Amino acid sequence: MATTLTPETEQGPAPQQRFRWFAVLVGFLLCIPVCYAVTNQGVSGIFSLMVPPISALLLMVILNAPLRRFVPRIAFSQTDLIVIFSIVSVAGAIAGEWSGFGHAASYNYPFHARSNPTYKDYLVKYIPDWLAVKDLAQVKDIEGGGKGVAHTIGRIDTYFPVWLGWGGLIISLCFAMICINSLMRGAWNERERLTFPLIQLPVAMAEGGGGGGMWRSRHMWIAFGVMFAIDMMNGLNYLYPNLPAIPVKDLFYIDRAFKEPPLSNIGDFRISIYPFMAAIGLFMPSDLLLSFVVFFLLRKVTHVALASQGIPQSTFSGTAIAPGPPYFDEQTWGAVIAMFLGALWVSRDYLREVWRDIRSGRRAEDGGVKHRWAFVGLVVSYAVMVGYGIVGGLPPLYMIPYVGLFLMFSIVLTRIRAQLGPPTHEFAFFGTNSIMHRFLGNKWLTNPQATWVAQVFLVMNRIYRNHPMPYQLEAMKMGQLERLNQKRMFLTITAATVVGFFLAYFFLQVRAYRTGGIGWTDAVGYLENILRDRRGPDVVGIVMTIFGFAVVMVLDMVRFKFPGFPLHPAGYVLSMNFGVDYYWFGLLIALFVKNFVQRYYGLRGYDKLRSVALGILVAEYAAETIWMTMALITNQSTYTISFNDRSLGAQ
Repeated sequence: MATTLTPETEQGPAPQQRFRWFAVLVGFLLCIPVCYAVTNQGVSGIFSLMVPPISALLLMVILNAPLRRFVPRIAFSQTDLIVIFSIVSVAGAIAGEWSGFGHAASYNYPFHARSNPTYKDYLVKYIPDWLAVKDLAQVKDIEGGGKGVAHTIGRIDTYFPVWLGWGGLIISLCFAMICINSLMRGAWNERERLTFPLIQLPVAMAEGGGGGGMWRSRHMWIAFGVMFAIDMMNGLNYLYPNLPAIPVKDLFYIDRAFKEPPLSNIGDFRISIYPFMAAIGLFMPSDLLLSFVVFFLLRKVTHVALASQGIPQSTFSGTAIAPGPPYFDEQTWGAVIAMFLGALWVSRDYLREVWRDIRSGRRAEDGGVKHRWAFVGLVVSYAVMVGYGIVGGLPPLYMIPYVGLFLMFSIVLTRIRAQLGPPTHEFAFFGTNSIMHRFLGNKWLTNPQATWVAQVFLVMNRIYRNHPMPYQLEAMKMGQLERLNQKRMFLTITAATVVGFFLAYFFLQVRAYRTGGIGWTDAVGYLENILRDRRGPDVVGIVMTIFGFAVVMVLDMVRFKFPGFPLHPAGYVLSMNFGVDYYWFGLLIALFVKNFVQRYYGLRGYDKLRSVALGILVAEYAAETIWMTMALITNQSTYTISFNDRSLGAQ
């Protein structure tokens, strides 16, 4: 069912596929509805495999069916569909929470400054005019809502200069990631044979122009029919509660059964399935599935153990804006550093070749951007990001490691996702501020510097469910599977990033004018914490960072000596922060089912199970497309397969 490469012959590599510009045009046109859906229905895109891009691909497959039958000459090919999906997935990623958590700062200061002294005395005072509209008279027309797209277009001159200011930072950051992916594509996409579980669905959907093996599988259609019927039934029950429903999301909250400490301190602990996430779990390696569950349960045990010693605990203890015991943020940073060094070691021979290519300027065999130019792009983007910090008064010796650590985390996250395909990678409130302020302290920061760190670099410190770098690499991988010219993929991904950013900021502004909602910025919490808790280096935090580093190193050594050891260090990295709490039980079910089928029915049984997983995914995403579209059209709350509900009154 999956797309396969034509084997290389003795004469050389297989010829490259044609890169049809009509498909590129369609992809960029589809960025408009995809980015609109992402910005207005965020609950449909807060997981690794976002719904709106899959919705766009599903639409193209449906439209392509009659074309393939009656006018095959103009039908979209498998390669065309992959190009289209790559464009909308990259644009959708940048339009998600990456933009959502930053956009409000471009217009909301004057509103909150009326009652909040942190806004008035710090954000309004120290954030420059080219990053925020500060005159209440210029934005007061947002209040009351009820205004449409035309009104927003008429106000573009007010906001566009500010969007350019934010775009310089965020697009530079994303371009640095594209350059890193370009430099590493030979290792990650070819030599290391990473499995890319999350591209299984779009590749299967696009195979044969939408007529591939998945669409002819009886097992897929049976799973699709059952799951789609359940989701539609649950959706109707959401609208008309008298109708029956079949619960498939949150079944039981264990934490609500405990009324007294220490067990009441266990935090969010639910029994949930979330079928589409369990289906993704069937594509994941068994050791990661087990590691997810084991380290998540250990995290819960840690909460209870500390609570029994008089240290209050909750869902976000050890993370969030001001981490404390048990220092999960610090443990995660130690683990990230260890995994980064491990990735460097694995790729050491390849990196030597890359450095030789940078020095010599040798052309890439796959037609991609020369490593020399990708390296230059990385250096320039890095300098721009450091420059943003210098403009805010932050010293270069602070900004250089600050940006470097974030890119290090991005590399680790991207490689984990390419290798293991987790359903989410939330890392809520995790970021560079955590490790920098543990090792250097924050008492040396002046008020303007603290304000700059909290607001301007919020995107590096808030949440990473839509982190753009993995989507970029997956687009390059799908392009490599289709034997597409990697230089054109590089340029297309870059253009999709720029288009996605500006569409996101525009549609977020449209939403503000329609609903009258004055967005909040989490920068306030970070800033107030710095101002309230001035301190030097945190010795305990440093020790816990070293502990996290040691855990990963020990796990790697054990796995090297005993290859069958079932605990994977990526499970430790992903489970120490909030996110897996939603669906850990569904992954446990996936682990049991997958191992049972593989043990008793072998590869043939697993192939059928794979078809069932694809059927569940197509059904859930098709149903979510319907309910999401209904919410977009009616501005009313509807059912969702997501773990966050659509908010009543906020559509």
